[in-house]
Amino acid sequence: MKILLVADKIETLEALTRYFGPRGFDFIHYQSPIKAMDNIDEIAPPIVVFSAEDFPRHWKPFIRFLRRPDEKEQTSFILLKGSQFSFEEASKANHLGVNGIVKERLDDRHELAHLEELFYRYSAMRDMRSEQRYLPEEFDTLEFVFSHPVRYAMVTGKLMDISGTGATFMPDDPRLTADIPSGQIIPYCSLKLGDQYLSLTCKVIRNQGRMAFHFENIQEDERNKIIDYIDRRSERELQMILHGD
Repeated sequence: MKILLVADKIETLEALTRYFGPRGFDFIHYQSPIKAMDNIDEIAPPIVVFSAEDFPRHWKPFIRFLRRPDEKEQTSFILLKGSQFSFEEASKANHLGVNGIVKERLDDRHELAHLEELFYRYSAMRDMRSEQRYLPEEFDTLEFVFSHPVRYAMVTGKLMDISGTGATFMPDDPRLTADIPSGQIIPYCSLKLGDQYLSLTCKVIRNQGRMAFHFENIQEDERNKIIDYIDRRSERELQMILHGD
């Protein structure tokens, strides 16, 4: 898949190519927003990644150009923000229909994972999205608890990542779960997604202190709720920025 990158720093291109190249993403790089706009119809990229840090005055006219009324296919627009990206800029991004905002710290695995999730969300490869691991952020309300399959004690901990088919979980006290073997079915699991609760049956794939689970016999509507929550990450981040909490 081709992605249009508008950024002045060559380091940005190198970081993105190094991480996403093996995943099948190709970047068409422009160091001039004007030249990128001149060629946008010819390139017809499904996604534009634009450095607001490099071009703080250009991203707003660029997205207005993308959102022309005559455009039937809407190109997704993702901003790379720097430390000077203000509350007012975030508000404008929300108003103009920016699809996602990622910190331009491309040596940070959380930011790269966030960007990858956005790529899969807005690419044609939507059928692969349930396999994409999502790393919870501070603005998420994601909780996972389960009953020990033998002692029935409640096990709490931290959800490390989640997808439409499984999750990785770190118990608060790994000693309480040390006797649970791989392959064990755990019938009483609860997943909180915002204000929703799902009751799941899970299979232990791996238990090395940190536990990996597969959601067994998950219903389509339950999986869709998980995927929808993951897909709405950018909305939650924008709300946190806008409301300052």
